[in-house]
Amino acid sequence: MENNLSIYNYEFSENKKAKEPLLWIGLVSIIMFFAGLTSAVIVSSTSSTWKIFTLPNTFWYSSIAIIISSITFQLGYSFVKKNNLLLPKLLFISTLILGFTFVYFQYEGLSYLYQQGIYATGNKSTTSSSYLYVLTVLHIFHLFFGIISLGVVTTKSLMNKYNSSNFLGIKLSLTYWHFLGILWLYLFMFLTIMMSK
Repeated sequence: MENNLSIYNYEFSENKKAKEPLLWIGLVSIIMFFAGLTSAVIVSSTSSTWKIFTLPNTFWYSSIAIIISSITFQLGYSFVKKNNLLLPKLLFISTLILGFTFVYFQYEGLSYLYQQGIYATGNKSTTSSSYLYVLTVLHIFHLFFGIISLGVVTTKSLMNKYNSSNFLGIKLSLTYWHFLGILWLYLFMFLTIMMSK
């Protein structure tokens, strides 16, 4: 029994060593990608085609949704580590719902901008509007992978696949989700500042 446990702990440790660095490499790549885009926004803000406009209120609502989702996800992870396996199921489901809520408010915000004549492409688009759509849509694109990961975590939690000694999948998904939340808050503050120049 002890030998089997030792083998399991060794395999878990090796699995962790392999997956966590890969995740962080991916996160660093995303940081560099968005850093390049935001730098291009700063440079482009000096052009004559840069027009300012007010960001929709739904972007605030989506920000609140993703902040709360990070809290519920973190709580679920904490309870699993304590081997409390009932509450995490509810918390992961709540996080998943909040993730889709974030996407919904983002869609509503972009739809509002389009209805106001703020377009991503075409003769009526501006440099500022194009970058706004690019940054928000690319973030949503990355968020979909987070939602898929969260869906897997939720499903496995409902199937009782996690416990206090097996939670690596939750930790990796949680790290990515926190990252996406921080990234959005950065982009939102950045866009708010740039659209007021």
